[in-house]
Amino acid sequence: MASKTAERILFTSLELFNIHGEAAVTSVDIAMELDISPGNLYYHFKGKEVLVTALFDLFSEQMKPLLARPLQPLNLDEFLYALHLQLEAAATFRFLFRNPVDLLEKYPSLTRAFRQLLDSQQTRWREALEYAISQGQLSLSAQAVPSMLHQLGLVFSQAANYALLKGEDIDNEEFAQHCLRSIVFLLHPYDRTGQYD
Repeated sequence: MASKTAERILFTSLELFNIHGEAAVTSVDIAMELDISPGNLYYHFKGKEVLVTALFDLFSEQMKPLLARPLQPLNLDEFLYALHLQLEAAATFRFLFRNPVDLLEKYPSLTRAFRQLLDSQQTRWREALEYAISQGQLSLSAQAVPSMLHQLGLVFSQAANYALLKGEDIDNEEFAQHCLRSIVFLLHPYDRTGQYD
């Protein structure tokens, strides 16, 4: 179990990374925010890469149950609820999506795990879309599923970047709600349930 100081360091780092971006925050900034010495921070986390990796691991742990294969296929409502929970987790760790390519170039040890997480997410989304199609809830053709998955992935992984480019200040709930509305908008033309008009 992590010490109280280590937990404080992690959560303060997360807050600072989310507000300012990982690249703009130094270990000294984190230590100053916590009112501890840089040496004390280094005692718990041997550099910023270890901090970023620990935060990514926390994000992965939050996502694992959300990306586990369900006991039974998800209907459209359940799929959208699962997406909402995934978006909330991403919003909590939104610094990971602020500039993911730069982050992975800076910390290549995260690349494989990050891509595996995205691949697992795409697999669950594909299963949910195909089930909704088979149940008559979506009128999406099988040929259009890869394009829809691509669009969903763009919303999930790039919405924070886009909001920041526009100068928007996003908090966790606002970010998740906005992304979910974008996803419902993408699915709306194919909705046969009439629930999303």
